[in-house]
Amino acid sequence: MTGTPLRPRKPQRPPTPTDLTERDRFAALAEASLPAVRANAEAWRNGLAAFVTLVTAGAVLKGRDTTAQLTTEWRIAVTLLIGGGIALSLAGLWQALAAQAGTREGMVSLADIHRRHASVAAYQIALADAAAARLRRGRTIVAAALVCFLLGITATWWAPEAGSDPAAYVAVKHDGTSTCGKLKSADGGNVRIQVDGTVKTVVVPMERVTNLLVVARC
Repeated sequence: MTGTPLRPRKPQRPPTPTDLTERDRFAALAEASLPAVRANAEAWRNGLAAFVTLVTAGAVLKGRDTTAQLTTEWRIAVTLLIGGGIALSLAGLWQALAAQAGTREGMVSLADIHRRHASVAAYQIALADAAAARLRRGRTIVAAALVCFLLGITATWWAPEAGSDPAAYVAVKHDGTSTCGKLKSADGGNVRIQVDGTVKTVVVPMERVTNLLVVARC
């Protein structure tokens, strides 16, 4: 019937010593759950902070030397992998820090705890569960960061080096002047040079050549 107040039911039997012992053990477990989770998160935070510092320092000091000889495409890929690994490591560190320190701000009254969680023990368990969830999230993010780091390092091992542009021009000094262009041939006692912008091939006898240099451009 609507509006009828609920009446608590009398238990069928009084609590046994085992029931009281279980109650006390659960209360002790609830009280210790949050400090235990935060201590575990603190250990993860300290280890992850050292890991991020080491990797970041290595990337800053050796990154340019490692990727300087790579092609542009591979350099971009390595940069994205290593940079993504550093970003994910920082995100995982933030999650571990939040799990260790907590994110709730402001005072919480006993009435609020009773309204939302029914008891202080349930409130402590809810905080411990939230911290454990953040720690699990941080571990997952760190695992993804390690994958990015490993892929980035492997890419530097197998990426092809950027080949240097071969010198395609020669500068020939002869008869008090210099002619620069593409070397067509050097046979029959003559050096034949194709000068850019012209269709005529310059022929220079070998006996007139005083110097010949291979250059990248004229």
